[in-house]
Amino acid sequence: MENPIHTADRVRQVLSTRGMSLYQVSQRSAEIFGRSSPYYIPQGFYHDLVVRAASPNIHRLAAFSQISNYRLCDWLTVFGFRLDDIPRLQLLTPWRQTVLLDSSVYDDEQWVPWFSQRLPQYPTTATVPIAQVAKASVRKRAWELLSLNKRRFLYAKLGQHDPFAFPTLIPGSIVRIDTRPTTAWMSSPAPTNSKSVFLVDNGLHLHCGYLRRIERERILLCSTHFPFTSVELKLSRRVRILGRVDAEIRSLSALAERTTHPVTTLLPAASATLTAGIPAGVHQLLRLSRMRVGLSFREASAMSLGIARTLADSMYFAAAGTLSDYEQLASPLHHVQKIISLCALYCIDFWVLLRAGGLPTDSLGADAMSDRIVARPDLRHDLPAAETISTSQLGGDTGAFLSNIVGQWEELPLFIKDALPEISGLKDLSLSDIFCVGANQNPTHPSLAGAVLLAVNRRVKAPAPSTATTAWRQPLYVLLRRDGTYICGPCELEDGVLVVYPHGELPQSSMRLRKGIDAEVIGQITTILRSLP
Repeated sequence: MENPIHTADRVRQVLSTRGMSLYQVSQRSAEIFGRSSPYYIPQGFYHDLVVRAASPNIHRLAAFSQISNYRLCDWLTVFGFRLDDIPRLQLLTPWRQTVLLDSSVYDDEQWVPWFSQRLPQYPTTATVPIAQVAKASVRKRAWELLSLNKRRFLYAKLGQHDPFAFPTLIPGSIVRIDTRPTTAWMSSPAPTNSKSVFLVDNGLHLHCGYLRRIERERILLCSTHFPFTSVELKLSRRVRILGRVDAEIRSLSALAERTTHPVTTLLPAASATLTAGIPAGVHQLLRLSRMRVGLSFREASAMSLGIARTLADSMYFAAAGTLSDYEQLASPLHHVQKIISLCALYCIDFWVLLRAGGLPTDSLGADAMSDRIVARPDLRHDLPAAETISTSQLGGDTGAFLSNIVGQWEELPLFIKDALPEISGLKDLSLSDIFCVGANQNPTHPSLAGAVLLAVNRRVKAPAPSTATTAWRQPLYVLLRRDGTYICGPCELEDGVLVVYPHGELPQSSMRLRKGIDAEVIGQITTILRSLP
């Protein structure tokens, strides 16, 4: 939480914009909720805030929201809590099980970096740095960009113990799920696996893998890499195909720390019955959500300590005993820090947790506070207006680079933006670090199949000797040839010669280029965004 004196001054400022004093708010909260209610705001609120450095509970913040008609997420920001930390923390967590990510953008009034077309246009069939085809422009409100979305997708992060899609997908990958009906390819039993990877909910855990139709309601979840890794499932209300994986963000910056272990069985059907129906209350929601992400109380507690260190507030830490109590009788809806930790640890949407806890979310305020009040920087005038591009242009059929991106992907996953530096392994990520890969590329490595964007560490100017034992662990590089074209792939330096090796399963021969004469290493690829069939 921020400095209590500054926070108290900011609360006064917020209330003054509504022509209200704390006394009036206190009286109003007593009328609506009663003085014995946790929603009651005492007249000594400022004293408690400054002298006792007491952080208000979620109920009082909800009361502030309802009485002032300002959004709860803005009131949380006033007190130093940022709801958009929840999806960021989920994205950065190395999960054991595959999890569904919270893809919410909680503050849709926040400013987002945006771009405009750089002229002249470059051919999209070539690999080029994005800085050559786009440039930074005036930032836009999140809601402006979200309005471009044509539909919603699900997003998941692959767990370390989910081998069914390996090596098409690797542990730690972030994947997008197309939720449109998948019955067309399953119209009749087939002896072969599906060409696409699907996300399957087996009742307790999630798995990404290939499918084979056995009978009308029976499918086989299987792997193309591990021959004995498969399991038969019967489709039901609990066992569902959530959708097809159509895109992957593959981070290569920490592959050395990842492992994958083939498994041949899933949890028994008896365990799957735990998720039948909708959780009746907050305790059941927490219990089932924790089981779905595959965490024990001790593991979740250790992870909460990491959250506390990341957010520099010890209140985000939850002891194992506390987490156990939350699933029995104790209410988790008291300290805001604990709520944010639980949402991040168990992959729960913030509003879902509040509703399960009985908070009246429908009566909360709907107005956004001004940028000045919630310290949301106003960046509308970073660049001259002449460099901007209108929302209608972005969504229209202009043939421009950005319009093509929006048209191709149908949704802008803005929830990922705050985690991009960690995902890419590049602290100061810029347009010069991102490369656009043309549609007509002939990939030299399976990780580059379907590649659309690459994040490149430009500080690496010489390929290191590779000790990778498998193809998916091979370091990949971007090279600039003398003719101005770029090539991507595995590369080694041998006596001053850059040798680009194709993957063993691909037919291309190796390419030998004299370093400094025929080609230069631009950098090492750290992250790949690619589309999947």
